[in-house]
Amino acid sequence: MKKIQVNQEFEVPLEKLLRAREERYKHLDKFPELKNVHIAEESREGNTLKQVRHIAISESLPQVVATLLPSGADTLVETSTFEETTHVHNFRVVPGGDLDHLFVIEGISKYFEKGDSRSARDYDIKVTSKAFLVSGLVESAIADVYAKQLEKDRKSILNFIEVLEKEAEQGGESES
Repeated sequence: MKKIQVNQEFEVPLEKLLRAREERYKHLDKFPELKNVHIAEESREGNTLKQVRHIAISESLPQVVATLLPSGADTLVETSTFEETTHVHNFRVVPGGDLDHLFVIEGISKYFEKGDSRSARDYDIKVTSKAFLVSGLVESAIADVYAKQLEKDRKSILNFIEVLEKEAEQGGESES
């Protein structure tokens, strides 16, 4: 098992961070970096948002992992819940086709205020693989890719925050 921890800070209040986190997927035309993400299912139960997202990964797969995946498994399936009162996101990511024997990414992220109109999110993630003879290599490669994707995700959120701020300045703030 490979564990990773990531802390990301944002120079905006928590409310704005949470809004950008959720709404950017509704404006994919403005964010080509998210073109590989598709929300397959979404529902709400009380204060809990449940989602199933499909993430195309063919362009970002390390060669060692690409050779292990069966044809058609170049899409990840993320099942997640986001608790809106505590701002805690639990997620599980597996290769498409229920290929969780190759690898599983499980994690939790917490969004919180840092004071002075700042906020942050912390990730605790574990990557496991049952791939014969190469599980450690697979876990390390997937953890590395996932950490890089979280940084891309951070940049996407910052980009969307800029869009929200420009809309607010122009008086045309979208209330989706």
